[in-house]
Amino acid sequence: MARSVRSIRLAVLCAATLMTGVVAATPGLAAPSQPGQPSVRHDVRSGAALNRDAALAQLNVTPDQAVGAAPRFSTLALVNDPAADRTVRDTQSETTIAVAGRDLVSAYNDSGSFIDRKFHFTGYSTSRDGGRTWQDRGTLPDSNEGDGGDPVLATDTRTGRVYLVTLGFKTGTNLQLFRSDDSGRTFAAPVNATPGFGGTQSFQDKPWMAVDNFPGGGRGNVYIGWRQFGGPGEGMKFTRSTDGGETWGPKRGTTVLPRDGQGAYVVVTPDHCVHYFYLSTVENGANDTRIKVRTSCDQGLTFGPATLVTDLRTNGDNGDLNLNGGLRSNAFPQVAVNPGTGALYATYSDLSGAGKADVFLRTSTDGLTWSAPVRVNTDSTRTDQFFPTVAVTDTGRALLVGWYDRRNDPANYDLQRYSRLATINPTTGTPTFGVDFPLSPSFPVVIGQDPVVNPTYMGDYDQIAAGRDQFFSTWGDNRLRDAFNANQPDVRFARLGDDGTVQVVG
Repeated sequence: MARSVRSIRLAVLCAATLMTGVVAATPGLAAPSQPGQPSVRHDVRSGAALNRDAALAQLNVTPDQAVGAAPRFSTLALVNDPAADRTVRDTQSETTIAVAGRDLVSAYNDSGSFIDRKFHFTGYSTSRDGGRTWQDRGTLPDSNEGDGGDPVLATDTRTGRVYLVTLGFKTGTNLQLFRSDDSGRTFAAPVNATPGFGGTQSFQDKPWMAVDNFPGGGRGNVYIGWRQFGGPGEGMKFTRSTDGGETWGPKRGTTVLPRDGQGAYVVVTPDHCVHYFYLSTVENGANDTRIKVRTSCDQGLTFGPATLVTDLRTNGDNGDLNLNGGLRSNAFPQVAVNPGTGALYATYSDLSGAGKADVFLRTSTDGLTWSAPVRVNTDSTRTDQFFPTVAVTDTGRALLVGWYDRRNDPANYDLQRYSRLATINPTTGTPTFGVDFPLSPSFPVVIGQDPVVNPTYMGDYDQIAAGRDQFFSTWGDNRLRDAFNANQPDVRFARLGDDGTVQVVG
């Protein structure tokens, strides 16, 4: 997948770009696509969980016929290798990225990994040159449970160990935790990060993970939050590891929120406090959707009371934004930590007063009180912006938000990847934004064409990682054609400096 890229100034990039089935039932859960039951768009499980249902339903279906010769692509800053898509199972999306020393690691949902009945649905790639070129590493190690997607990466900066958590596949009763000690090039066999659920008919969904990388007590601890559906103690759950990911506890997890919630997002601040964010609906009563946070300052042993981050206008399932094109959407939070001051920056999508979806950011210095929302996208159109992600550089001086944006399509259908950079006041922690700008050309919504992907899925999230003075952004991108589809999803990458320079872009 060799490719060459030259650095591109932001202004040049902006000008150039602007011109241009059947679902099986999970044990203990209803099959949501059956008559008389909600559609998959209104199922509160994650997109990856519904993809697992669709994939399991295909186990006894004749495999898709492979193409005879791999197509050739221009692979500029492509993270996955599209030439590896030899069947109509050609979806790579829902991306995570981590810095591993001098290397980068990205993981993503990958329907092409679901072959030979080996229960894989996750792909991963590495870059040794700052994202200019990527090597598609194929599938994760085989295991009895398999890997079901929804990947999240995190790195221990002291030991260099890379952690990758995914859904389980065969039973769904555990989250699979993979570890790498060679900057993500290879991973060891998984361990169960959610012990105690075997035989409970519960399903562990939508994890997020963080490593405490700050000096002092708790450094190296790994924390995972997720949503448990069905079984004992259903709700938002939490486990931790204090031995490099070898063992996890407590058994069946700590319940952070009973019988409610989705979209867990876990971060650690320099004081070693663990902040567990989530989207809540039932907790607040009917038609009252909010983002909240609970905080633990004893390394995840106990959590304080829930604190409100923001009320939301959207009351759809998982904060669904009712987007054109039929794709599922959500208002799940993503959060970045200022490693110098400990300030927290929470981004999310919500409906604006005009009824469209916009991207917002709120800031907190203590996790208890939050600033008024800042609308990050600056367009004046009646189009939607959604699936935001955020990161802060290691210096604490710059912040980047990225999202999908429809401002250049009056029909509010096609989308582009957009970003906006902010400088951070070192005293107050307040971000001051510059202009927002595109990182990709326009491409259409792609849903309902991959037989092992649920028919409303185009991903639930993407991610940005940061280094000392750079940002590393990945996203799902549907611009390429292959032998089966006019548009098929791949993973794209961009590297940006904290001065606004776009250094590598797909």
